[in-house]
Amino acid sequence: MKRELTDDRICLLCAEPQLPNGITKNGRFFCQTCDREWILEKRKIPRIGKNILSSKEKTEFLLDNLSLFNSAMELEDLMQRFTELISSRLKRDKVAVFITNLELGEIKLAYYSSRQKTLQRAIKRITLDYDLSYGVLIEAMAKGEPCFYKFSEQKHPFYEFYSKLTGTKSQLVIPILYANTAVGMVTIDYEEEDYSDFIEDQEILQLVVGQFAVSLRNSLLFSKSENQSKNFQSLHTAALTLSQLYLNNHDEMIRMILLTLSGIVESSLTCLIERTLESSKAKIFKLYRDLENYQIHTETEIIDVEKIHSILETKETITIDPITNTSFVNIGIEGKESMIFPLTLENGTNCVFILTKQENRFPQDEIEALNAFVSLARITMENSNLYQNLSNKERLEKEIEIAKEIQSTLLPRKAPEAEGFSFGGFMVPARGIGGDYYDFILSPNRNELFICIGDVSGKGVAAGLVMATVRTILHSLVRVKDSPWEILNDINNYLYSSYKEAITPRFMSMILLRWNLITGEVQYSGAGHGNFYHHQAESKALTMIETEGVILGIQPDISAFRNESKLRFDSGDTILLYTDGVTEARNSEGTQFGEPQLKSSFLSWITLEPKNILERIYSELKEFVKEQEQHDDITMVAVRKI
Repeated sequence: MKRELTDDRICLLCAEPQLPNGITKNGRFFCQTCDREWILEKRKIPRIGKNILSSKEKTEFLLDNLSLFNSAMELEDLMQRFTELISSRLKRDKVAVFITNLELGEIKLAYYSSRQKTLQRAIKRITLDYDLSYGVLIEAMAKGEPCFYKFSEQKHPFYEFYSKLTGTKSQLVIPILYANTAVGMVTIDYEEEDYSDFIEDQEILQLVVGQFAVSLRNSLLFSKSENQSKNFQSLHTAALTLSQLYLNNHDEMIRMILLTLSGIVESSLTCLIERTLESSKAKIFKLYRDLENYQIHTETEIIDVEKIHSILETKETITIDPITNTSFVNIGIEGKESMIFPLTLENGTNCVFILTKQENRFPQDEIEALNAFVSLARITMENSNLYQNLSNKERLEKEIEIAKEIQSTLLPRKAPEAEGFSFGGFMVPARGIGGDYYDFILSPNRNELFICIGDVSGKGVAAGLVMATVRTILHSLVRVKDSPWEILNDINNYLYSSYKEAITPRFMSMILLRWNLITGEVQYSGAGHGNFYHHQAESKALTMIETEGVILGIQPDISAFRNESKLRFDSGDTILLYTDGVTEARNSEGTQFGEPQLKSSFLSWITLEPKNILERIYSELKEFVKEQEQHDDITMVAVRKI
C-alpha cells in the first residue's frame, strides 16, 4: 500500500526519504541510504540543514578522506589538509585538532585552521593540562564521547581566554579514539551560543574521525621515530664538531654545548654548573632562549658552593620541580620542570647540566636524547682538558689541522636538490681557517631556499669558531622564521651578548636571501656586507644590488638599520654574491682587483654554468695577483634559475 506523504521519514544526515530498517529506542533508525543510525524526522516537506551533505557529496567527502589518510605525509601536512577538508566541506571557518600526550599529562593544540591568518598564528601554542579542573574539554576526552557546549557555562579561565581570542561562543568536540583511547580531538568553533546545526556537523565528522585516528596515530609514531633518528644523527655530528673545533676555547665550548642542548628540546633555560676540585666557588654558565621570539643570550656568574649544595650532591639524572628547591631559587631557575644531568670529569671537576621548561614537562624520548648528548659532551670536555696539556707548538698545529678539516665540512658539500636551479659556491681561506661563510639551506617542503654569504672580523681559528656558531644558529632560525631581517637581528643579539666583554670582540657582515622557489620572488636583507650582482637573461642587463644594514655584533639594538627588499628572479637570471676578499685582492703594484674587473669577468663568462663562472673568475683573480700573498678569505656564490 502506498504511503501518504505525511508519513515520509527523512534521514537528517543524507536527507533521503527512507523507511526505517527497524525503529529503535527514542525514534532512532538505521538508514538504508547512508548506513548510519540517525534521528528520524517526520514531516510533509523535508527540512535540510544548511551544511547537510547529499549522498553524492557525502561519498565525495569519504573518498577525499580515504585519499588523504592513505597518503604518506608529515604530521603538520596531515593536520592542515584534514582541517582544510572539513572547513571546505562543512563550510566552517574555525576548525582545530588537539593531540593528547598522556606521558606528559597534557593536551596540545596541533593545528588551527582559520581564514584569519593572524589568529591562526596567535593561537598555535595553546597547551592544556590533562586535568578535570579544565572542565568539559577534558571530560569529553576522558569519556571518549562527543559533546556540544557553551563557553558561558564554563568556569575555568581558559574558556574566557579562548573566547576573547577567537570570538567563539560555543564549540563542538569530537574525540579522536584509537583502540578506545583518546589520542586527540577535533573541535569546531561557532560564533553563536545556540547553534542548532551542530548535530549535522557531529554526525558527518563521526564518519571520518575513526579513519583519521589511525592516520594520526601512525603519523605520531613515525614523527617520533624520525625525530629520534634526527636527534641522534645531530648529536653525533655536534659531538664531533665540539670535540675537534672547540678544544682550545673552554668558554666557547660550553656555550656551544648549551646551545645544542637547548636545540634538542624547547628549553627556556639551559645551564652548566662547574666546580673545580675542592673549590668553595662554582661557575655557572647560562643560556636563555626566548621560545616565542627566538632570542638567545648567555651569561656567567660565580656563586658560593653552599648555596647550591643540594644540586652538586645529585648523583643521577632526575627531574625536579624547581620551585620546591632552594638551590634552584638561589641561581634564579624557575619553571614547571627541570632536568639535572650530573657528571664528574677525570680531573675531579664536578659538572651539572640543568635544563628547564616553563610550561610543560620532558617526554621520555627527549630525556634519552639529552642523556646521550651529555655523555658525548663529557667526552668533549675530557678531550679539552687533555688538549691543554699539549705543547704550544703541538697545540697550534693540531688546532689548525682539526679546525680546517671541520670547517670544510660545515660549508655546503653539494648543491641543494632544487629542481630548475643551478648553484655554485666556494671559499679559499687566507690562513687555512677562514672567517668567511656561505650556505644554501633548503626548506623541508622544498618551496623555499635561503642563501647567505658572510664575513667574520679577523682570521684564523677565532674567526672560524664564530663562523661555526653562526652557522648553527642560522640553520635553527630558518626553520621557524620567514623574514631574513628577523634572522639577522637574532644573530646580532647572540654575537653582541656573547662577545661584548671579550678581549677581541667579534663582528660579522652578511647578506641573507629568502628565495620562494614557486613564485620566483627573492626577499633579501643586508648587514653591512655591501653589494651583489643580478644578471637578467631577457634584457641581458647587469644590476648591482646595494644592500644596507649594519655589521652584526657591534651594538645590542640594530632595529634602526632594518632593511628588507625584494627582486624578481626569472628564467635564465643569475646572481653573484662575494666577499671583499675578491674585490680587495692586490697585485704586486698594490692595485686592487676591484668591482669593475669583477663585473667584467662575470659578464664574460655568464653563458657558463654557475660553478664554472666562479672557477673562471677565480682564475682571472689568481692571474691578476700572481704570486702575491693572499691576505683575506675569498668566497663567491652564484645561482641561476634554469
